[in-house]
Order: sequence, then C-alpha cells, then structure tokens
Amino acid sequence: MNKQPVLNILKDIFQAYGYNIDSSYISDLVASKGVSDHIYIKLDSDVDYSSMRRFADSIKNTEGTGLYILNNRAPGEVAGFASQQDIIFWDKHDLESQIGKAILANTEGLPMKLDISPHDSQRIVERPEPTPVAGSRDDSIFGMFAESPASKPEPVHEPELTPVPVPVPVPVPVPEPAFKWPGLGTPPGQTYPESIGTGAFGVDQEEEIVRIPLPSLPINMAKTSAIKISQAKIGEVQDLLLKFIPNYIYKYEFDTKRKFRSKIIDLNGQGEGMVNAITGEHTFTRSPDILEYAEIITENYQIKEPTISDEEAKEKVLDAIIRKHSNKMKVDEVKGDTIISESKTLSPLENEIDLAINIVYIPVWEIQGKQNTIDINAYDGHILETPVDDDAEFV
Repeated sequence: MNKQPVLNILKDIFQAYGYNIDSSYISDLVASKGVSDHIYIKLDSDVDYSSMRRFADSIKNTEGTGLYILNNRAPGEVAGFASQQDIIFWDKHDLESQIGKAILANTEGLPMKLDISPHDSQRIVERPEPTPVAGSRDDSIFGMFAESPASKPEPVHEPELTPVPVPVPVPVPVPEPAFKWPGLGTPPGQTYPESIGTGAFGVDQEEEIVRIPLPSLPINMAKTSAIKISQAKIGEVQDLLLKFIPNYIYKYEFDTKRKFRSKIIDLNGQGEGMVNAITGEHTFTRSPDILEYAEIITENYQIKEPTISDEEAKEKVLDAIIRKHSNKMKVDEVKGDTIISESKTLSPLENEIDLAINIVYIPVWEIQGKQNTIDINAYDGHILETPVDDDAEFV
C-alpha cells in the first residue's frame, strides 16, 4: 500500500474538522485541537495485532485518543481486540464512509460533524462553512468537488431573435475522472485476503480465513509481518507453515501449615505455568486468555499431536511447584556454652496443591529458507530460540 495518498486524504478530512495536523513519533499523524484534544492516527494495510498492541501501549503514555485505521477488510474480532486495547478502530468500510460523509457535507455546505467511533458519540465537532477567499484555490480533496465559478449560470441577456442555422450536435467523448481514491476501490467480499508480500514465494496470494474448534491462543502476528522478520534472518523465503503446538497450561494454589519446633509456619502460594506437550519444556508464566476457536489465515497449517500425556505433565508440574515453594528454615538454640543449629526444609505436599491443568495450542509460524528454518510465535511475535516440536530445524 502506498500510504502517503491515504494520509493526505486523512489530513484534509481532519483539517476540515478544524484540527491541526502534525507528525508524531508514535503514529503517522496527530490531529490536535486546543490543549487536550489529540487524536493519534496510525494507518496499516494488513492486520497486525502486535502493531496494534504497541500502538495502544504508546497511547497510554499520552492524554490523547488512538485511532488505528486499516486500509483493508477485517473480521469483527479485530474491532473487539482494539476495544480491549482502548483504541478506536476503522477498517476499510469505515474509512470510505468517513471520507464520503466529509466530502458530501462540504459540497452541500452543511455543518461538518466528526464522530470517530460509534461508541464515542460525544466527540462531535462542528465547523461553520468556510468563507472563500477571492482569488484563492483549494488544493485539498474538497477543492476537487467544489463548484467552480465556470459552472455557475451567468445572467442571460436575450438579444433580438434572428433566424440562425441550427448546428448539428457532435458527440463529445467524456474524459475519465481526474481523481480516484487510492487503495479504496476494491469491492467488498466475504473473505479476508492475506497478501504475503513479493518475491519468489507467495506473490499476490489470497486465502480465506478458516475457523475450527481448537482451544488456542489468538494469532496476533500477520503472515506478512512474519515473512518480513524472517527474511532478515534466513533470506529468501521458500515455504511457510502455520503450526499449532500443544501445551499444557495450569493454575495452582495451596494454603497449608507446618510445625517446626515450637513455631507454626504458614505455607501458601499460587501461580501459573505451561508445559510444552511435545518437548516437555516447563516455564512459570502467566496463562493468556484462551479462544475456543482458531482462526487460521493460511491453507498451509498443521495441528501437532502431544507426545507427553496429561499425567506426565501433571507430575512434572507438581515437582516444579514443590521445588519453587520449598523453604529452608534454620533455628539456633543455646544450651550452656554450646549453640545448636537445626535446619529443616518445609514444602507443600502434592495432595495439598490445588492444580487445574488444560491443553491449549500455541500458533507458530515456521518459515523455511534455502538452508535454514525459523520459528516465530504468532501470538506474541517472538523469535523462538529453542525447538517447539520434534522436527524443527533452526538457524
């Protein structure tokens, strides 16, 4: 996507609403009015959840509103994700609608109203009809649709009627429109195309989103972003596979007591973690929100089978929890001239730990180059440094 023509249109639209437009290090544009009204505008061509999350995190450090615009079609889940991140989301349909409303209001001389979100109806700004300056020319998009002086009818002074020959009408070819909206002419459809860039692999491919019942983490990294990152590591991309890696996620808590000499020691703890159901790798990490369905944005995908049973995973988890929460207590006691030290390790027992464990599938982009392969976590965008399955070849 050539972003600049679309950004120029957005500049014209927001300036028409009375905003000043500036550049910003956290967005493509920032529209400002007064001291407190700031709208940070970011434009993308493909759904990239990581980009949206980074943008939302940047907005939290400001007093403004984040407006994330996607010049493409998007499933409804994208708007829901944006709402969770406290930013406003426009897809291609919303962008076209906002442009059309602004042009029509300006052309008809009506008060222009800005409503950047259906849930933000209080943010309405009225702008009186501008007063034209003699001899000036409007170079914005509104000038293309403004009524020119030549098109206005002039007073007609009827001369005396004199018979004149009637000319034969000659057809005049109608010229093509001088202005077309850049990137906004694609007709709507039922599928959401995912272009995966240029090069020897995957030119102008379009694939339909497939929704399957699978407890999984959301795919927050677009295919295009994964390919761009991998090209810097492995060069030209030869093939791409979306793998769903099984993991056991768990939550635990315990609250028990131990007696050590004359003292009663409280033992309690809680936490979360994950065990790779293929490699057995264990980590204490926060369990993210799980989706009941996986939305797959490529035809080339594979759901891996666990090689570790849930009982084996549970045994590994309990052992890790006990080791983590084991406390070594020491007591010194004086008897005569002698100091007697006694130490004891206090730990929770397996039957004292309340453990809930479930399986979830983590999406991973496996991208193959001519000589090497790279795996990228499609949920958080991290390049994986250790294999996540038993057939991975790493850089």
